[in-house]
Amino acid sequence: MIAELHNKKQVTIRQLQPADSEELFNYLQGLSPESRSRFGPHAFDKETVSNICNRQVPRWEGYLALDNSNGNILAYMLICQGMIEWDEKRYAQRNISFDTTSTVTFAPSVGDAWQSTGLGTLMNNLIESELKKRGIKSIVLWGGVQASNKKAVNFYKKHHYQYISTFRNNEMDNFDMVKYL
Repeated sequence: MIAELHNKKQVTIRQLQPADSEELFNYLQGLSPESRSRFGPHAFDKETVSNICNRQVPRWEGYLALDNSNGNILAYMLICQGMIEWDEKRYAQRNISFDTTSTVTFAPSVGDAWQSTGLGTLMNNLIESELKKRGIKSIVLWGGVQASNKKAVNFYKKHHYQYISTFRNNEMDNFDMVKYL
């Protein structure tokens, strides 16, 4: 899908492909230290990135936003069918469970220079639309969101994610949030 952002830049949003491995690795390496510390569904090494691009990780599916002027990756979002084990255990401790066939876990990342341009909203809406067509009923944030990441917390609230609970990880407060479609 080709779309235009608020800044009049045209982007292509599509699913991750095997040929994207090197460019995705470069995108992840180019994130600021702050962004890298807030996006943690997987390691950033070449082998892990290659495995994801080549669909070697069961249940994982990636999406990219590409700059139409140069082909560079601007954003990367990952979904996992069902829940990751750590999230599932944490929710179960609160007596909350989800049907794995109608739930996905979601990890979005937008490159530093592209945050607050509408790209995250554009990708989020496109992915949600596709997930609804597949019968997905709930989206769980992958590992929650760091409470100190005000920009992300506000993004999720704007997109109707519901706060579930606070938990501690790496000596930081994090929020579990879920969106019901």
